[in-house]
Amino acid sequence: MALLLVFATVAQADDVKIKVQLSGAPEGKTETLLSGLSIVRQQNSARLSARHIRKLHDESATELTQMLQVYGYYNVKITSKLEQVSDEKWLADYQLELGEQVKLDQVVVTLDGQAIDDVEFKKFINNFPLKPADAFNHEAYEAAKKSLLRIGAERGYFDAELTTHKVEVNKEINTASIYLNYSSGDRYYFSEIQFPPTVLTNELLLRLTPIKAGEPYLASQVLKLRNNLTNSGYFDGVAVRTLIDERHDGKVALDISFEPDARQRYTAGIGFGTDSGPRIGLGWENRYINKRGHRLSADAKFSQVTNSIAMDYRMPFWSETISDIGFNTEFKQQNTDISESTSFAIGSYYKTKRWGWNETGALKLLNENYEVSLDSNTSLLLIPSISWARIWADDTIYTKHGGRLSLSLSGASESVLSDTTYGQAVLRGKYIHSFTENGRFITRGTLGVTEVTDFTKLPSSLRFFAGGDSSIRGFDFESLGPLGDDGLVEGGRYLAVGSVEYEQMIVGNWGAAIFSDFGNAMNSWDDPLEYSVGVGARWRSPIGLIRIDVASGLSADNNPIGIHVVIGPDL
Repeated sequence: MALLLVFATVAQADDVKIKVQLSGAPEGKTETLLSGLSIVRQQNSARLSARHIRKLHDESATELTQMLQVYGYYNVKITSKLEQVSDEKWLADYQLELGEQVKLDQVVVTLDGQAIDDVEFKKFINNFPLKPADAFNHEAYEAAKKSLLRIGAERGYFDAELTTHKVEVNKEINTASIYLNYSSGDRYYFSEIQFPPTVLTNELLLRLTPIKAGEPYLASQVLKLRNNLTNSGYFDGVAVRTLIDERHDGKVALDISFEPDARQRYTAGIGFGTDSGPRIGLGWENRYINKRGHRLSADAKFSQVTNSIAMDYRMPFWSETISDIGFNTEFKQQNTDISESTSFAIGSYYKTKRWGWNETGALKLLNENYEVSLDSNTSLLLIPSISWARIWADDTIYTKHGGRLSLSLSGASESVLSDTTYGQAVLRGKYIHSFTENGRFITRGTLGVTEVTDFTKLPSSLRFFAGGDSSIRGFDFESLGPLGDDGLVEGGRYLAVGSVEYEQMIVGNWGAAIFSDFGNAMNSWDDPLEYSVGVGARWRSPIGLIRIDVASGLSADNNPIGIHVVIGPDL
């Protein structure tokens, strides 16, 4: 049994007037019961007198009896005692004998109105949280009533009411019976969606809405509409309100308001990674070239390893099945310890949702001049590609449960504007799971396969390399892979890398990790794998998780030590 002492002060901290003791309360409810007693709530009153204290004490038994009935105890015995310890100090003591908790005998929940045929109501009643033989609890009963009303409100039963809601308690045999009747009335339907005037066409806005006039009302669809408008990037603020009080003729309208966002958007960002060093990103976007919502954007990225300038023209909401069509171009220079390349690409793409996955199809004309090992060449490739990606997470910045998975397919043919024929598939995945409040298990992997007629004509950007921050820590960026005749890494046809890691937050936002990475880029699946182990420090900063890792490449003869710093979200 829990025992809690409550001390009261009037003028000074050591001037205690009333000390209250309570024993025998239900587990975890001692503090709740004490806070509901008048003698506790008024113990700091400057106007306390002996008469007032006795009055409050006399009321306590009734108050405890009523509060304990909430938890199903209707036959409680209370032994109370009030004692004046000194002129200014009193002791109030309450001992509880709870007796047997009331059990549910009958739980009768009925429906009338259109809700009778609604599958969500049937599901709720079949899984009603209170069942016969359960201990009766008024809090759970009230929560169940609210859930019933909430389901109705979320599904458009705006005229609904509980025509019966009562509990019958038989104290003699310690049983209770619940009787509920939910009268739903008719379900309301969406009226025609009306948007306020804006810079975009009404046709474009209608493609953002998941709601069609005449469909049964669903609050989740209203929320989805608001999210679609908010996430479209066209509006600074969005409000969507259901006009319940103005409903009529079985229909309910939505009041939609928004403020268009600025046409021009400018962005700038800085970052750091051991592989890339310091990096800077600059961006510009015209959010609406025209009333159809076309966008034009330009991005520039600069680092010690890669510099690029890209432009993108996007036409959103192309059709019912294709969400975006666009055209893009990019100029890119890359200089690593292993390779150098300069490339120019121009192409088009589409994006859509398919089976819950983000699908992207593209056609790109790539011209790349590259030097890697003994290969120094310029290749022209017309590359069709398609990819599917999916992310699921409770939080994409710092994930406790979630992951990502992607598959990309690409290729080119010498018969169509290409210097070599190749086909490539890359499967990537990452999974995060928290077994404790502050601990996470993290695993990731990448599997790549390339078939090519002339490997020397395959640009370095399409070859596989291993090593670095997001590959095999402990080894330099892209320092692993098959060697050319000059003894330098030339890249491989295949890639298999993986990692297992355990991370534990120790104090506040600071934590540590232990991990092992393994795999390699190769030309044969029989080639040896590299592996490393390491430890790291973690800080959950306002801009994302900062990771500082120290790893040793155990598979190398010289056991290289690598320090890796990465800033950014988990997924």
